[in-house]
Amino acid sequence: MTTIKIFIASSSELKTERMELVDLMQDMNDELEGRDIKLKPVLWEYMDSSMRAERKEDEYLEKLLQCEFCIVLFWRILGEYTEEELIIAVKEMLAGRLPRQVYVLFKEPCEGISKELAEFKNSFDAKYSAIPTCTFYDAKTLRETVKSIILASKP
Repeated sequence: MTTIKIFIASSSELKTERMELVDLMQDMNDELEGRDIKLKPVLWEYMDSSMRAERKEDEYLEKLLQCEFCIVLFWRILGEYTEEELIIAVKEMLAGRLPRQVYVLFKEPCEGISKELAEFKNSFDAKYSAIPTCTFYDAKTLRETVKSIILASKP
């Protein structure tokens, strides 16, 4: 069985959406079972939260670098760690290492967007021209978008 790990990054404001992606991958695992493929979501909520000498984020980044995909979600805030995860994922992908594919999804409508996220969105294409972006509006469009991303990769 081939296991495809998918790192899901976002700020805490998108916890519901992260859990929606976990459900999607469980549903897709049923569909992919005959192809001997299993999708494994990787989220910080599933990792050991005990204190260590090093930064917790460094442990999460280590897990990120073991994943085939990195899916990054944004809505109203940038999220310091979410941005760091994106930066590392893009750097490693462009160097030919894992993750092999990085996708950024923006939730709309986005009323009350932070100044930092607005600036990030305005400079995104200049900084990350190699990274595809998508927009989602609700759980249904999120699921459809991510499912099409995964299936387009021909797992």
